[in-house]
Amino acid sequence: MSHPLPRLLLLSMSLLLAARTQGKSCCTRSVTLPPPVNLTLREIGLTYSIWAWEAPSNLKDFTNDSIKFESSFKYDGAVWEQIKINPYLTRKDEVFLQRGITFRVKALTKTKSCVCQQSNWTELYIPPAEGDAGTAVRNFECIHYNFEYINCTWDKGSEIPSDTVYKFSYWQGEIEFIQNCTSYISKDGRLDAGCRLQHDQFDDQMDLNICVSGISALAKIKPFFYKLEIASFVKLSPPWGINISKTGNILCINWFPAHWNKHCIMYELRRRSSISSNWLKYECQDPIRKIPDADPNVKNIIQVRANYKLCGENPIWSEWSEEVYFGKDIGRRWNWKITSLIIVPILVAAAAITLLTYLKQLQILILPPIPDPGKLFKGMFGDSNGDYSVWNKQPKGSLIYKAEEEITCKVTTVEKLKCPAPEEEKLGENERSEEEDILIEVVDEKIPAEVDNLHYDRVMS
Repeated sequence: MSHPLPRLLLLSMSLLLAARTQGKSCCTRSVTLPPPVNLTLREIGLTYSIWAWEAPSNLKDFTNDSIKFESSFKYDGAVWEQIKINPYLTRKDEVFLQRGITFRVKALTKTKSCVCQQSNWTELYIPPAEGDAGTAVRNFECIHYNFEYINCTWDKGSEIPSDTVYKFSYWQGEIEFIQNCTSYISKDGRLDAGCRLQHDQFDDQMDLNICVSGISALAKIKPFFYKLEIASFVKLSPPWGINISKTGNILCINWFPAHWNKHCIMYELRRRSSISSNWLKYECQDPIRKIPDADPNVKNIIQVRANYKLCGENPIWSEWSEEVYFGKDIGRRWNWKITSLIIVPILVAAAAITLLTYLKQLQILILPPIPDPGKLFKGMFGDSNGDYSVWNKQPKGSLIYKAEEEITCKVTTVEKLKCPAPEEEKLGENERSEEEDILIEVVDEKIPAEVDNLHYDRVMS
């Protein structure tokens, strides 16, 4: 019996040769196709564009072949994207004209195995919208509140003139024309800082294409384009009707659904006790949650919020519901750690102040204050004015001390003469002469002279 491997190898080589032969047979022509002509763009709404072109007249010679057109587009600074190959002479795309865009198309003949012939590219460039980038709106944001209305807000451009007025326009695929905002939102003194769309002004099952343009007599205002996926920016109302029941040791918490389409709602429940500030969070898809570890002997706080996210990515949660309580209200327990942190420093400060006061008094008793010598010699230093030779009464400039000599001072005693009384007039002349001849004695006493060399007289009566 022959081995099967040579047969398989022979079969593979035969198939490869047949494929090459077929490829040569489908590309027998060598001429180049003419490119498409009359490439145009027609805008529909704010984002959709229809590209249209015509086939050149000499393509009628290739009616036996399958003529198709390859097309693609790219934004400024990007790569070619969304390449399509079909026999149609039109193409519809959703594009944003906020950036420049280039569209190209070429003709080709193609079979399942090879491309026989192709033409050169025909291109059309659409420049970006006019206006400086600093004039476009900033921080644009839209929120769909509970599927009832849409609020879109923005901040003015950083380089807009003072007379700029913004205009809000929107468009959806099934709407035949562009619609304008009828209810603007005021902010920071501006009357055109946002727009509110009521539920009857849009279809909440379709994306919303938005353009915020501007009008100014001083400059071109660059328009801002935005595509809003309505289901991705929904903010639901807080859940309500929260009910708490107990089955054994398990607490069952339920509430009313936040929206009729409950399969697209995600809920978050949070719980904490009255003696703690830490929240425990639970996520659930159904409007019910069982908690087996809650302590019914302590007062607990329950809150719930909702998010419309399972049918699309949505980072916006609803506000928290009102607080609901269960368990016993034992009040807030005394926290000895916090108390000690407050009381201990106060006690230490009081003890330190008391100790310092006591030590001050004790210091005065044990170590009395030492007199200041400067006060004792204040007059001496103040009178000398730095000339210490005055202390010993030496002439200024004298450096030798000379002892003072004793000086004898004469003291004269003078007795006052008495006037004779009437009865004394009868005395004789001898007696009156004796009184008149009073001996005047001069007593010499030796008194040490003081430093000031003064003479003292003592008068005796």
